[in-house]
Amino acid sequence: MDSNHLGPAQGGESGVDAGDWRSQLQPDSRHQIVDRIMETLKRILPVSGPEGLSELRKIAVRFEEKIYTASTSESTEGKYM
Repeated sequence: MDSNHLGPAQGGESGVDAGDWRSQLQPDSRHQIVDRIMETLKRILPVSGPEGLSELRKIAVRFEEKIYTASTSESTEGKYM
């Protein structure tokens, strides 16, 4: 997936159900989450230059996508955001 575009996850063969909690997310929410992941990664992983930041963003986007796809609810125990 393009690191600048975080689209809806496709869950299995049927895709995301219209009643799925993910459909309630604001369009900007996933980008904000990636930004939060980036800030955390920058604190623990040394990066230098634009190439390092680009790689860090790719890691953050992949991590967010995996968590988003695996999330079954937005409950407080496993809250996505």
